[in-house]
Amino acid sequence: MWRNCQITVAALVAGLHAPGTAPRLEPSPPGATCRPDPDGPPVARAAFPRADTSAYVLPFEPGRAYLVWRSTSHYTPGNDGVGLYAVDVAMPVGTPLVAARGGVVAAVRDTFPDGNDTDLHENYVMVRHPDGTVARYLHLTRRGALVAVGDSVRQGQRIARSGNSGQTGGPHLHFDVQACGPNLPPAYNRLPCGRTVPVAFRNAGPNPCGLVPGRSYRARPPRSVPRARRAGSASLGV
Repeated sequence: MWRNCQITVAALVAGLHAPGTAPRLEPSPPGATCRPDPDGPPVARAAFPRADTSAYVLPFEPGRAYLVWRSTSHYTPGNDGVGLYAVDVAMPVGTPLVAARGGVVAAVRDTFPDGNDTDLHENYVMVRHPDGTVARYLHLTRRGALVAVGDSVRQGQRIARSGNSGQTGGPHLHFDVQACGPNLPPAYNRLPCGRTVPVAFRNAGPNPCGLVPGRSYRARPPRSVPRARRAGSASLGV
């Protein structure tokens, strides 16, 4: 899985994209699909929640901005596309990370050194949300976890520091939300929980089809989810 995370900013900015394998899709009405990552397959716009009412905020602190490396190009047919909606965000080792959504810490590991370049030897924090989905914050620095299993965390709370552990192409955060879990190594991609779900971010500005590689996103001070959304989704955990 982590071999697919390797990329250089120079190649991305220069537009040097290796050919990828995209799934076959039935013809769709114009505008029904989008392709945020040139190396990824087309995805349905309707799959993404509205950003302004999303339960999620960017996983870093307001006022900070970071470059997105990859998004839907995590898709690979070999693992049934479970990583389709994962995002890689370049950031220096030690960058504070915050909970993109509130929940309970389900798994923590922070024993591996940065720069080990070894598959499955990455540090992580995983947070289970009230609806059963699990957010994964991967490639953390050694001793970078700021929470423990069983802790309740609120949205925007510092939970970890980013790093460069595991098999990477440089310091970055791999963030995704899986359908359930947590799936722990080496079973990261085990179905059905390994399936990632599409996420939009309430404080990232317009992102109707998720985050776009090659763009930097600055985290704005997040507004609360509108009251009507809260009433219909009591378990948002925000």
